[in-house]
Amino acid sequence: MKNNHVELFGTLTRDIEVSKNGKGNTFVKFSLACLRDGTKPWTDYINCIAFGDMANDICKHGDKDTGFCIVGNLRTSSYEKNGKKQYSTNVVVESFELLND
Repeated sequence: MKNNHVELFGTLTRDIEVSKNGKGNTFVKFSLACLRDGTKPWTDYINCIAFGDMANDICKHGDKDTGFCIVGNLRTSSYEKNGKKQYSTNVVVESFELLND
């Protein structure tokens, strides 16, 4: 059993950001708007990242307002910006499906 498992159903909040790392490998960053269950309607905006072939496949299918089911794992990282330590949490995409409107 895998302990670090995330499954999200949501909609892209903006167009996908495509980048390449120092080795020339493609990766994409995007944010999913996911509705939270509960008595009050609430939306969480979840940052996601995908690498390599997965990144290329997501780019082919995703524009703002596209619905996705994302399966992946959480990854935390830190970096320094203007002398201050910053932290981030992203879902690393392992697989995805497009959702019908």
